[in-house]
Amino acid sequence: MSRVPPSADGCGLAEWLAARFRYHDLATWRAEIAAGRVLRNGAATHADERLASGDQIAYRPAPAPPRAGPPVAIVHDDPDFVVVDKPAHLVAHADGAFVQNTFVHELARRCGDGTKLTLVHRLDRETSGLLLLAKNAATNTALQAQFAAGTVHKRYLAVVHGVVRDDHITIDAPIGPAVHSTIAARRAVVDADSKQARAARTDLEVLERFPTHTLLRLTPRTGRTHQLRVHLEHAGHPLVGDKLYGRNDAEYLEYIQHVKAGGDPAWGDRLGAGRQLLHAAALHFAHPRTSNPLELTAPVPADLSRFLAALRD
Repeated sequence: MSRVPPSADGCGLAEWLAARFRYHDLATWRAEIAAGRVLRNGAATHADERLASGDQIAYRPAPAPPRAGPPVAIVHDDPDFVVVDKPAHLVAHADGAFVQNTFVHELARRCGDGTKLTLVHRLDRETSGLLLLAKNAATNTALQAQFAAGTVHKRYLAVVHGVVRDDHITIDAPIGPAVHSTIAARRAVVDADSKQARAARTDLEVLERFPTHTLLRLTPRTGRTHQLRVHLEHAGHPLVGDKLYGRNDAEYLEYIQHVKAGGDPAWGDRLGAGRQLLHAAALHFAHPRTSNPLELTAPVPADLSRFLAALRD
């Protein structure tokens, strides 16, 4: 999703898209708009509609079937829920044109007995680690209540740019839309009295320092959109491999254009890693029936281990 800048006020939609996102020519953009794959402020539009500054333009390209991958490792299987170790690059959303091919449905088949799984929370596509899914509505409601109450505790491993000086840091800084960005999805640290500002807190602990990088343990105390990535950027230590945070809008849009034109998502060595180096390593919550505490962990994935080994060498 992109926000129309003041300089494009009054421009035709198709012309603006063709000038801004050059992976499609004007004729292709007109066809995509006619097919209903472009929305203006959440509604259908037409190619010659005139834009206004601040409009939000969303593009939903025709989906492609997900690539087959190895079975997702089950960390904990319970009659009411299951916890898996999600690999990086695996989409967790259980929707879209190829919904029956997503790993959630394959996992439900493995659980058997007609189980229908519901994601209790989400991980970004590139984030690896622990993901909790409910097997029934009552369990989903109970677990969602724990998340809302702040009694579910998660810990992440992250490799960031730069050497973090202090062993322990708490970032207590509200997060809201990045109002000066043309990228609608971008969030930023904002003033507490800003519109849509939401309180956010993250605890950082240094695990290992390298000449130009740091391995951190992150403990989010709130659950805001992109919280860890925003707070790391705010601290001056963006996540290695992050496409959006730690770089400007133009570079992010250049990356999106590169990928949509068929380029390598790793973008050569410009990102520093093949994905954002964030791993959900530990998950603590109360069993929804017994209230007994559960502490689950996921091992460091192979790609993150290789990256750390290269830093140590």
